[in-house]
Amino acid sequence: MTAPAAVFVGRFQPPHRAHVATVLYALEQAGRVLVLLGSANLARSVRNPFSAPERAAMFGAALREAGVRRGRVTFRPLPDRFDAELWAADVRAAAAEVFGPETPILLVGFEKDASTAYLRWFPGWERLPVPLVPGLNATDLRAAFLTGRPLPDSVPGAVRPFLARFALTPAYARLRAEWQAVEAARAGLPPGVHLHEERWLHLREEAVWLHTRRSAIGNGLWELPGRVLPPGESPAFPAHAVFDHPARALVAPTAAHVWLGPPPAAFPARPVPLARALALPRRFFEDHHVMLTRLLGGVSGGGPDPKPGVPHTAG
Repeated sequence: MTAPAAVFVGRFQPPHRAHVATVLYALEQAGRVLVLLGSANLARSVRNPFSAPERAAMFGAALREAGVRRGRVTFRPLPDRFDAELWAADVRAAAAEVFGPETPILLVGFEKDASTAYLRWFPGWERLPVPLVPGLNATDLRAAFLTGRPLPDSVPGAVRPFLARFALTPAYARLRAEWQAVEAARAGLPPGVHLHEERWLHLREEAVWLHTRRSAIGNGLWELPGRVLPPGESPAFPAHAVFDHPARALVAPTAAHVWLGPPPAAFPARPVPLARALALPRRFFEDHHVMLTRLLGGVSGGGPDPKPGVPHTAG
């Protein structure tokens, strides 16, 4: 019988001691581990400061420091699809590519219970429960890093030099400014608010009209032209599609209402070659590249999914 392999899904922004302990535990149960680095298609932000290659380098260094020999752990990027079925299909495809279709799979680091949806998404896979490490989470680690506070003990020694080098880059300076702007924006909102935004997708002559953000949040990134509405306001008429994943926006839960056609004159935008826009997902703000690709599928036939689902990547 073929020895089982394990799949560990997460964002690992950045990898910390609990992530390393999880891989070490999985290696006791399986011959190899595939680590899938979620949100690989999203731009740098206070939620996702590091690219997939950067996270793989940090995580790999931490595992080597813990004594894991090369070849036992494989890293692969995993995009956020904002659709649970598509996301699960990506996970299954990555496991089949790395381990082959006949290898028994143990799924670790998956936070949902073994529900009907879980069984449907990963038929034939077994869940490998892992010991919890209380008090460790990447959110607090990012908060310390992006506010210049001392890093907690949960940061592996091999990860610290990378973070020190990253703190000297323009990207880190931009993320520190974004952190302050996001915190200020959240402080100015009513508790538990759910916002709405209006966006337009305009295509003409193999180009898509995009706006380049100039605010501290997402500075320099492309977005579909439009605006976030004030708290309590919603669009006056139905949109072509609505994207309402609870974690799609950085500041607060926000439903994006998207119309097809030229944006109103109040929302400036410029044409960008469509092929270039599609090739640069990490140049887009929040999930705007995902919205673009899903709506393009609808424009070409069949209509977009009006209720995108939930991608499952944690950390």
